[in-house]
Amino acid sequence: MLLYLLLKNLLNLLLVGTKILLFMNNFLRIFPALLMSFLISCTGYKYVEEISLSDVTHHLDYLASDKLQGRYPGTSGDSLAGEYIETRFKELELTTGKQEFTFLKSVKKGMNNMLEVNGKAISNDKFTPLSFSRDTLVSAPVVIAGYGITVKTDTFEWNDYKGLDVKGKWVMVLRGYPNITGYADYLSMASEDRDKAMLAGDNGAAGLILVSGSGFTKEDNLVPVKTKSASVGIPVIQVTRELADSLLISYNTRIADLEASILAERQTRSLQTGLEVKARTNIESVMGRTTNRYAILEGTDPALKEEYVVIGAHFDHLGTGGEGSSSRRPDMKEVHNGADDNASGVTALLELAGRLKKDRDLLKRSVIFVAFGAEEMGLLGSKYFVNHMPVELSKSVAMINLDMVGRLDTARGIQIGGTGTSAEADSLIDLVNKPYGLKITKSREGSGPSDHSSFYGKNIPVFFITTGAHTEYHTPDDDVNRINIQGLQTVAQFTQRLVMEVADHPNRLIYQEAGPKESTAPAYRFKVTLGFMPDFTTTDIEGVRVDFVSKGKAAERGGIKNGDIIKAIDGMAIRNIYDYMYRLGKLTRNQIISVEILRNSKKEVLVIQL
Repeated sequence: MLLYLLLKNLLNLLLVGTKILLFMNNFLRIFPALLMSFLISCTGYKYVEEISLSDVTHHLDYLASDKLQGRYPGTSGDSLAGEYIETRFKELELTTGKQEFTFLKSVKKGMNNMLEVNGKAISNDKFTPLSFSRDTLVSAPVVIAGYGITVKTDTFEWNDYKGLDVKGKWVMVLRGYPNITGYADYLSMASEDRDKAMLAGDNGAAGLILVSGSGFTKEDNLVPVKTKSASVGIPVIQVTRELADSLLISYNTRIADLEASILAERQTRSLQTGLEVKARTNIESVMGRTTNRYAILEGTDPALKEEYVVIGAHFDHLGTGGEGSSSRRPDMKEVHNGADDNASGVTALLELAGRLKKDRDLLKRSVIFVAFGAEEMGLLGSKYFVNHMPVELSKSVAMINLDMVGRLDTARGIQIGGTGTSAEADSLIDLVNKPYGLKITKSREGSGPSDHSSFYGKNIPVFFITTGAHTEYHTPDDDVNRINIQGLQTVAQFTQRLVMEVADHPNRLIYQEAGPKESTAPAYRFKVTLGFMPDFTTTDIEGVRVDFVSKGKAAERGGIKNGDIIKAIDGMAIRNIYDYMYRLGKLTRNQIISVEILRNSKKEVLVIQL
């Protein structure tokens, strides 16, 4: 009997224990869903999968490794980065895509450059074409025109072309500007080699010859031909000071004499040399090819899944730096790993793709994850993407851009640009930030130096998330050891909540214009703007295509429309964006100008007051 009672009690305990275990098992299985429901009902926040610190470190270590050699567009390291991103998207079983596009990577001296002076051939080490030279053959006499500068202000005037007939001739000028006390600042503004070539062409010169005087540089080196540029419409060559002196010896002068007399007399010097120069210039374009890599996560709402939230980050960087690379240490040929700029943004993008895939049941709208190529070369990838989207552009409800998000400092917090581009942005950001309590600095303007600008230009609300610049920006010191891994995790999870709030918002965000869509330039150079965003990427047309006209600005008032191609201002030709910027720098407020445009293959002339 005692044994029976013991066995009975033991059996009851086992049954109770089993029920408890079953209950606990079921509770643990449904607890996340219960917690998610509680959070949504009580706070309005969406449950998010925690982003893995180990995954963050893994992505960063690869993308910012020396193996990728700085991810310069068009290189093997750039391709490896793109393939890594695409592989991750495919592992998540997302709908993936790749967009290939070409770009002008650099220029180089062609095989057909030649120079003859009075019929005597000059060796190639004594001259070079400049990167913005026109490919052509010109034979003409040579005129010396001081520094080749024209400046006029209320109190000062300098004109190296005054009384000088240069039409159909080669013009030889000194590089730089005369350092005349009180006026050096004015003269320096017109001292760029390209500006001098434009001015020579405007005065009818057949070509320009540049010489570096000892006041400009002690060394007598030729400018290397490798920086990307576009033709100024005339041939432009640089000759060594040694060659120029040998040519001028019969005229009892040297380059040093010209420099000294101009500075001493505080006035220009010109000379009809009688030299006859025959030159052929040949610049070859070196084209590169890179990609955008994207993936699509479909939403769950039958109607809203046809609308898309775009999350983007660029994956290119500066390669090994050097002159013309935009490195802040151009003298250092070292790998620029770009851990913060922008391996950090791509890392966040990849982690968001994985975590949002797990939380897909909570997403009503669809999400496009896109890694842009060639951002450092002028937003080329995002510009290509908005013009070749895998879905209708009009279906994009917002774009969230992650660029340099790896250096979170609690005192500085995060910076979010584009908060003025939608009516709901401020309230959404404040809601998302409640569990984090981050210090957030907001900027209303939709344009800026990153890929969100391409979307803002298409009237899409944008959020530009960054932890800000630092002293390692665009230097070889931007490495993984300087990244705040936990801070990057926090920024990614903050962004995830923001994505989910936008994706599940009852209505589309209401777009608002917030700041100009044109690219801005230093105030000392441009006194006015026309008020439109030029197309920086198109190279197969002569002129400047208008991408987006800003409301209420001179361009709109004067009748310029999106898609117009600007061919000339006040009768002066515009062949490319550089010409446009040069012409713009000569204009003043309230000036009335004529603008020749090409619209639907038909020329028109508009009169515009600035």
